[in-house]
Amino acid sequence: MLNLTIKLLAAFLLFGGTAAAQSKIYLEPRLGFGTFRMSSLKELQQTVISNSGVSSKAVDTYNPYIQFGLGVVKEMDENTAIGLLLERGSTGGRVAYEDYSGELLFDTPVHYNAIGAMIYTHNAIATSNLEFVAGVELNVFLSQLKTETYARLYDATETDEDKFNSKGIGLKPYMGLQYPAFNLPLKLTVGYMASASQAFHVPGEKKQYLVRNSNSDKLEPGWSGLRLNLTVSVPVFN
Repeated sequence: MLNLTIKLLAAFLLFGGTAAAQSKIYLEPRLGFGTFRMSSLKELQQTVISNSGVSSKAVDTYNPYIQFGLGVVKEMDENTAIGLLLERGSTGGRVAYEDYSGELLFDTPVHYNAIGAMIYTHNAIATSNLEFVAGVELNVFLSQLKTETYARLYDATETDEDKFNSKGIGLKPYMGLQYPAFNLPLKLTVGYMASASQAFHVPGEKKQYLVRNSNSDKLEPGWSGLRLNLTVSVPVFN
């Protein structure tokens, strides 16, 4: 994964190093909303429910959630731009049970930090200020899962927390529209993230991985899903 990240950085510097004074560089903060596949983690919830011995249930199951990102983009010509981006996203699940004697909570929040490269084009629609945008992003994911257990029996309580890591890659083609709002290009895009990741493991111990069922199948994140992004381009160098 580190080699891939280095190659992405090198490619950006190679192609972006020419004619720097003749093109614009933008910062592109963005707000996103995404769905996630997370079938492996949902299976873990089902295993926990089955093994709990009580009538617990999944009350939160890896719902769509917000992402935040920041890109640095360089115009290659009047219609094409390349850039690097950082993004953070999260979701989570909860299994819960409660009765007169106590309660049981099993929370599994999961998040990623991603670094990636992107290229996109934008072309005017007829003679209007509205433009059609199409592009693709390649990301490296650094995911972290926390397992948080809280148990209470009458007045006695017990808590436990563990953290696990995973690395992965993702590819997201997307398209959308761009419009100059207050003289700043504003993009609304929709795309699909296709991802693949390693199993969650103890930090620094890749062979000590988590399993999701009684068959010892590995537990991995599933960041694949639809993505909706709102991005503004702020010029920082001309």
